[in-house]
Amino acid sequence: MNRRSFLKRLIAGFGGLMLLIGLDALFIERRQLLWHDMTISLPELPKAFEGMRIAHFSDMHLGHGLTAEDIKPLVSRINKARPDIVAFTGDLVDDGMEELEAAADVLAGLQAPYGKYAVLGNHDVRGKADPDRIIQAYRAAGFVPLVNEHVKITHERTGQSIWIAGLDDFWRKPNWNKTFADIPEGGCTIALIHEPDLADLAKDYGVCLQLSGHSHGGQIRFPFVGGILYPPYGRKYPDGLQKVENSSMFVHTSRGIGTTILPIRFLCRPEWHVLTLSRFTNL
Repeated sequence: MNRRSFLKRLIAGFGGLMLLIGLDALFIERRQLLWHDMTISLPELPKAFEGMRIAHFSDMHLGHGLTAEDIKPLVSRINKARPDIVAFTGDLVDDGMEELEAAADVLAGLQAPYGKYAVLGNHDVRGKADPDRIIQAYRAAGFVPLVNEHVKITHERTGQSIWIAGLDDFWRKPNWNKTFADIPEGGCTIALIHEPDLADLAKDYGVCLQLSGHSHGGQIRFPFVGGILYPPYGRKYPDGLQKVENSSMFVHTSRGIGTTILPIRFLCRPEWHVLTLSRFTNL
């Protein structure tokens, strides 16, 4: 084989590889939804809540290649897992509201005995998005929208409690003091905050665990390089469970369900988690 033939084959092979990667990223991988189970140790967790299960998902970006019909399998899988709490951490829509009401009808099928909770993300409060309509859609779906507020969850038999707090999106009107007001010191607080890097602020408000999205895990990842599309405030704690710097607090960041900017994922499949809370060592 002469040099010219070798180069032609090399270029053809590289082009074919790029085509396969593109087809996988556009048509296959972004539809392959992963379900992860994880146990998280929270020493502050009251004994009565040992083993509590939270279904955490984020970043649907409806309208950006994802329809209400597409999320029906997610609802079915979450219900199959039988979580105690459902937590959605923002970006229900991408840059439009066309699928909102239909999605609310689908999400209404989610079941959780201790409630369903949601916060706004940056895409929910910008462009053509209407945060008030999104909040109404959350309510129609049976979620409690948490906008600079918290709820107290009390165990019926023991009277022990935990708190679920939700911050308005960082690009709108976050009010930290209002969000965490009157939660007793030493209480077990789980915060829903769309942007994970805000954990460096949340740690000063007695939060034990922050649930976030926003980063998409980079959405496009390469071996030895990692993600390449991390947004602002989604770069320090971009993926999975991490210990917050200079604290005992944890932040769990979901790669999310949908996509933004480009309707593709590569080596970064969409995901949702069942987080089991424990007072013992992280597994």
